[in-house]
Amino acid sequence: MLLSTVGVLAQGSSWETRRVAEWNFEAAAEPLKNSLGKDPLKAPVTIRSAQGIAHLPAGVALKSGQLKGTSGELTTWMRFQIPPTYGDLKEISLLSDGNVQVKAMITTDNKGKEVAELSAVHDGQGTTPRPAIRIPVGLWAQVALTSHVNARGNRLYKFYYYAEHSSASNSDAKRNYWVYVGHLEVKETRNKAIRVGEDFPVISRSWMYVDEVRIYNKKAELQDLYGMLPVIPGFETFSPRVPGVVIEYSPAYTGRFVAGSPSVIVLEDGSYLAKGDHYGPAVGESELVTVFRSEDKGKTWNKISEVEGMTWASLFQVNGQVYMLGTSAGHKKGHAIIMRSGDKGLTWTRPRDKSTGIIFSDLSYHTAPTPVVIHNGQVWKAMEDEKGIGGWGTNFRAFMLHADVNSDLLNAESWKISDILPSDLNWEKGKFRGWLEGNAVLGPQGNMVNVLRLSITDGGGKAAIISYDKEGKKASFDPEKDIISFPGGSTKFFIRHDPPSGRYWALSNAVPAKHNGAAYSESLIRNTLVLMSSADLRNWEIEETVLYYPETAVHAFQYPTFALEGEDMLVVSRTAYDDAYGGAFKHHDVNYFTFHRIKNFRNKKLRKVE
Repeated sequence: MLLSTVGVLAQGSSWETRRVAEWNFEAAAEPLKNSLGKDPLKAPVTIRSAQGIAHLPAGVALKSGQLKGTSGELTTWMRFQIPPTYGDLKEISLLSDGNVQVKAMITTDNKGKEVAELSAVHDGQGTTPRPAIRIPVGLWAQVALTSHVNARGNRLYKFYYYAEHSSASNSDAKRNYWVYVGHLEVKETRNKAIRVGEDFPVISRSWMYVDEVRIYNKKAELQDLYGMLPVIPGFETFSPRVPGVVIEYSPAYTGRFVAGSPSVIVLEDGSYLAKGDHYGPAVGESELVTVFRSEDKGKTWNKISEVEGMTWASLFQVNGQVYMLGTSAGHKKGHAIIMRSGDKGLTWTRPRDKSTGIIFSDLSYHTAPTPVVIHNGQVWKAMEDEKGIGGWGTNFRAFMLHADVNSDLLNAESWKISDILPSDLNWEKGKFRGWLEGNAVLGPQGNMVNVLRLSITDGGGKAAIISYDKEGKKASFDPEKDIISFPGGSTKFFIRHDPPSGRYWALSNAVPAKHNGAAYSESLIRNTLVLMSSADLRNWEIEETVLYYPETAVHAFQYPTFALEGEDMLVVSRTAYDDAYGGAFKHHDVNYFTFHRIKNFRNKKLRKVE
């Protein structure tokens, strides 16, 4: 696979040596095997497995396939999701360890949402205290049950749980912490057998999803639990070092986050130019862009300028000049503007009026570091305004800008605008909440198209394609055929057409099944960066998982932008990752601006990420 070091807690490797048994369904065949033993995992009906997840049928007791530990100290860890459903819901038994069971009581919160309250029960009687925190049904969660023999000769169980990305739900759950629920003291000798999903009393609930189950011959302490992370093939081993080359870094405690709207280009002299915005409470509304240059193929980067009064901009170059096209301020406050540099990014023009870089002087405009395309003697860039009905998302209206490559791009008169299209909240069965961050792309028919991110309340993974006539004026869009499946379409993505391969290539935050849940939108999951390709812009294939981290709330490789150089793809990322100060503030508010190279990106056999 591509990477063996992506970054994780340092204690993970020493802790993993204590693992003695597990079920990992990443590449499991039927019947599902205990990956560290010989017993198959069986049930009276077939257990389905897809995309590394076991689908355990409710109402069925697993009769064999027990996992066993071999020491006096033990920890059982399990990652699961209870899908939403309807009906008379009571309890689900998640796993049992001897005569101690971990159960989920299904109930509703004060807003009528289904939630699961977790507890550990001994012989159906003694129980750990019910947590004051509830897990929304549809959320991925983890449980851990530790046990050891105490000084009285009894077995002491401790029960913990972790609600993944709970900040995205309507629950009262603490955000991104392992929570200690309570303990049970049992006066018996346990049989050291772990059973999963045993004796489900609820037959109206179709499936429970299980990602992994592990047993360790050691009693985990609270800090050890953070080293238990789900895996995908090729990313089983992690290192605390942030992947790629760090362009800029700012720890979360500063309140200054980096790499907002990252962009990268290859200059005519072969050097690289990259930019990112500063944002966060310590920045306010200064709209500060930092510009970096690398003269050694991305191995090192130097900050060469700071530019105020620009945000969300894309870098591009025309006729030996470098440009940034974006807006002068954030939501509902910005004009559409453009700046130029004649010295490779050292100094930049200042927009003052319609002849010096203010394209649209009215309010308000929106964009992202999406592609600027040179085609048919024209410069093309997709944008949005915020003049529609409603708030964020619903008020975005999409359009395409273009100008002659030989015109004065700082002069507003050089720019032409297409029809402006609003969206419709009735699309996608009422879950649609707006389109934004459109990609200007040369379509298969030779006309320009705009491929937009779709904001959807639950789920996601879709994009919209607006087509334009050859003059770039008339826009056409049919929601019945022009909303397409697009992995990662709920977050900002980046597309370019590649003439050598005849294909379209994209980087996006596709959401693996093991991180997808009904309790939140896919736009909140940005821990996986994938490389995709398409022959027609409508049917996309994931070519490779480029970057991955198994935790979603404070880790992300997002807002990817790339440039092509020969056989390689040059990538910049807004990266949330571990550091010496507790990591990123959250997945959206990051501490790193990183650079990555995908060597031989067109060739799967030779492809490599650095």
